[in-house]
Amino acid sequence: MQPGDAPLLRGAKVFLKPLTRRDAVRLGLEPAVAEALLAEAAQGRALLWQLAENLRLPAFGWVGLREIDPRHARANLDGFILPAQRRQGWMHDAMARIIDYGFRDFGLNRIGARIDPGNDAALGLAQVLGLAWEGRLRGYRRGPDGARDVILLGRLASDAMATAESAGRQAIGGAESPVEGG
Repeated sequence: MQPGDAPLLRGAKVFLKPLTRRDAVRLGLEPAVAEALLAEAAQGRALLWQLAENLRLPAFGWVGLREIDPRHARANLDGFILPAQRRQGWMHDAMARIIDYGFRDFGLNRIGARIDPGNDAALGLAQVLGLAWEGRLRGYRRGPDGARDVILLGRLASDAMATAESAGRQAIGGAESPVEGG
């Protein structure tokens, strides 16, 4: 699999299909933003998916592994979900699936995220998904209000292995279970 060739993926409840120009417009992305995302994918620097409840229903968000750097085996998470579908577990399901895909199938060593400090939902989701706080990049993004900070988070493939091993120990019980001995 090459960067830019997003495969069809399925989470526990969400279908992830390659993001198309038509679907980006339907999601309300500004044309310049949609073009930049799709150009990044066409250049092999991103894998982009649309979120849908099934393959026949319209998309209600998008997720992606962006800024893919094959030399260093790293990428950054990005995404958007329409307001009506927020807080229903869709983004958690989608992000968990592409993190798993990134490490297991695509061979990444590091998956990161840069999140606005005021986006509590995204910061909480990143924490639940096992991304560790790595720092604050001051004045990182320019917007209409001037320069804005972002919170830098990341997860390594070895973190993912440790999480999977912990889940396995917890599932079978035993002395190493993090649930026991509270």
